[in-house]
Amino acid sequence: MQYFQNANYSWSKDSRRFINTPTQKTRELFFYTQEIGHFKASRPYYTERAGLPSFLMKFTLGGAGELNYQEEIFSLSAGSVFFIDCKNYQYYKTTSLNEPWEMDWIHLYGSNSEIFYEEFMKSGKNVFKTSGNPLENPIHLIIQKLLKIQEHPNARSEYQASILIHQLLNELLLQKFQQDFKEEDIPPYILAMKDHLDTHFQQTITLDDLEHKFHLNKFQLNKDFSFYMGLPPIDYVISKKISYAKDLLRYTNENIQAIASDCGIDNPAYFSRLFKKKSGFSPSEYRRIN
Repeated sequence: MQYFQNANYSWSKDSRRFINTPTQKTRELFFYTQEIGHFKASRPYYTERAGLPSFLMKFTLGGAGELNYQEEIFSLSAGSVFFIDCKNYQYYKTTSLNEPWEMDWIHLYGSNSEIFYEEFMKSGKNVFKTSGNPLENPIHLIIQKLLKIQEHPNARSEYQASILIHQLLNELLLQKFQQDFKEEDIPPYILAMKDHLDTHFQQTITLDDLEHKFHLNKFQLNKDFSFYMGLPPIDYVISKKISYAKDLLRYTNENIQAIASDCGIDNPAYFSRLFKKKSGFSPSEYRRIN
């Protein structure tokens, strides 16, 4: 889509905005800030745009706004976050009548930002609502650090900004998918299941086995384990098997058939296909390289 933009710039005098021109090295190596700011924008503030190679995140601190994106309209209030690909058409505006729409925002690009965006969009929604006080939210605090870098740049600034943007992207994923839990929040039965899998990964384990042992519906069990551990229990077992196989390939002289058996896989051909799928190498290639 060809680039175009229409806008009304009704932001307050104490609003801040920085535009950057990253070096070629930064564009090739790092995440980088294209523009960043903190706005208090009163009606009729709006932006209408398409065709911009950039990802935009806005975090609402107060007031209210509205986003029109991908044929959906989202209402934005304190704690709302949106993250969009600016190559697509977008229209956002202030909707609150008696107070400005106050927000942190950043246009970012570079490194593997596209992959982060794809991960963010796994739920199919560009908007989510955070909990708690927005001024205490890590998203806001990271943006404040990035703004401070813009105010006082030096030779380290591009490196520091890249690290902070990476933290910001991770924070978006953690909060959107509600994975900002503490270790003590993990249910005891999930930890018990993990211990069981760590101990018995060399055996054949199915969801039916886990359902019987932990007395919980296998679909709920699969969902809960995935939420707290980052992957389903059977995938967790497979990962343990492959990691164990790597250790045997590197530090023993066992043949591949014996290693497959040690990992609880009776079919060596299946073991080799699975190993290559998970590691990118066949078992013999992995042994030779290492």
